[in-house]
Parts: sequence; structure tokens; C-alpha cells
Amino acid sequence: NINARERRRMHDLNDALDELRAVIPYAHSPSVRKLSKIATLLLAKNYILMQAQALEEMRRLVAYLNQAAAAAALHPALGAYEQAAGYPFSAGLPPATSCPEKCAIFNSVSSSLCKQCTEKP
Repeated sequence: NINARERRRMHDLNDALDELRAVIPYAHSPSVRKLSKIATLLLAKNYILMQAQALEEMRRLVAYLNQAAAAAALHPALGAYEQAAGYPFSAGLPPATSCPEKCAIFNSVSSSLCKQCTEKP
């Protein structure tokens, strides 16, 4: 019957949302009551976007490190300087260089994961 099918469909949907809540950080904290369906979906979407952004940042870092390793292989003297400078630390940069400028030097854009780059003045 139609009512039983609809009841089963809603039960399956609720089970799926419960499973989603179980794997999303902050969704199952003791201080947070059970999230609504829409809140669960929005939190999941935002978490996925945040993870994608972190992944892109890691790809940039790996590309930078690979580029530095290739440069060190071509110019061994430069490799010692790169190791002394380190990424993303400031040892190889002039002291007046601010964090967003350092991030721009290393990444071509300000780092989305860098606290100083994302802080409001």
C-alpha cells in the first residue's frame, strides 16, 4: 500500500541522514542537539567545500615542494639555501615581508589556510 511505501521511504531517508550526521564533524557533539535535515545537508556541503579547499592548498604545497626539489637538483647550491629558508617560514625572506606577501611569494595568492592571511584587520 502507498502509505507503507511512503513510511518506508521516510524511514530510509532518516536513516541515511543519521548516518551522514555520524560522519560530519560537529554534528554529533554532546552540546549540540540533533541537527535538522536541512542543517545536516548544509553542514555536509560546507564540510565538503572546506575539505576541497584544504586539498587544493595541499596540492599547491606539494607542487611548490616538487618545484623546489627540482630546482635543488639543477642547482645544488640553491638547494642548501632553500632548506635554510624553509616553506612557509620566514628565514629566507626579508623581515619586513608580511605574511600575505610571503604566501603570495610561495603560492601566487594568499593562503586560505593561513590564519594571518584570513584575519580581518
